[in-house]
Amino acid sequence: MAQQLNRLNDVFFKYLLGDAKKKFLTLSFINGILNRTDDTLFTDLEFLDKEMTPIMQDGKVSVLDIRAKMNDGTQVNIEVQVCKDPDMARRSLYYWAKMYGSELREGEPYDKLMPAISINLMDFNAFAQYTACHHSYHICNDETKDILIDDLEMHFIELEKIRIGDIRKLRKSERWIAYFSHQCSDEEREVLAMSEPAIKEAMKCEMYFTQDEKLRRKYEIQEKARRDYISMMHNIEKSRTEGWQKGLEEGRAEGLAEGREEGRAEGREEGRLEERKRFTEQTVATMLQEGLSHELIARIMNLPVETIQAIAAAQPAPAAE
Repeated sequence: MAQQLNRLNDVFFKYLLGDAKKKFLTLSFINGILNRTDDTLFTDLEFLDKEMTPIMQDGKVSVLDIRAKMNDGTQVNIEVQVCKDPDMARRSLYYWAKMYGSELREGEPYDKLMPAISINLMDFNAFAQYTACHHSYHICNDETKDILIDDLEMHFIELEKIRIGDIRKLRKSERWIAYFSHQCSDEEREVLAMSEPAIKEAMKCEMYFTQDEKLRRKYEIQEKARRDYISMMHNIEKSRTEGWQKGLEEGRAEGLAEGREEGRAEGREEGRLEERKRFTEQTVATMLQEGLSHELIARIMNLPVETIQAIAAAQPAPAAE
């Protein structure tokens, strides 16, 4: 399975970088992505919130987070996203804010706050304006570009955009990005392993992983859930486009039949609204049947949670067995 191994699969990623026994790999990954060297290197970490980061849940796709506190108190959150999220930036900032504020207890001064860093590995393109694959953000002065405070640091990595070229000339951060990217061949990973001991060890872990029957079973279940989810989202987008087009055509037909510009405009608008409403309700119903939470559906559909709850309440009760 190693040749076709999806290294972004929740089960494998957690096995590789979320295990205290292999935390040297996690340290190498974090230091590499953040381009830390010499005196700035993180030297140790403690994994946090293990019970809040399930590998899988009922065979459905889950967002994977690996959260750790570094030796200097800095918190780092690594998130893997395989399905496109149109609100990725806001979502990441929201969870960064929760992580940043979580360590401050009531009554403590603000100087107790420690830096928080988020690393987002994305198996899709989220920033059309950039050609590079790695984007980092801080709070800066608009004119001088001086950093206001080092506490905020966010990294977004679009794995599809990496251009490997001469793999022997990649920087440490680029080596780890290449390792996880589908753009990298097994032969190129072998070259990576020759110059990066941590990646050489990661490739040994792949062999142990594929030989573990229980892990392999969990991996396959998660892969199926991922494929089903991507297929469902593709069909939803296709239906949305077709539904809007149908509503537009029906609205035009109705407006033209009346023979007046006002009728055309009103017909188009009513047709669009009605078709959009029908499509939205059908789409939400499908997502509910797939077991997606109200909050996730609301984010995908860009609707208030209350709307999702109302549609859910209107669904017929499942037939008794």
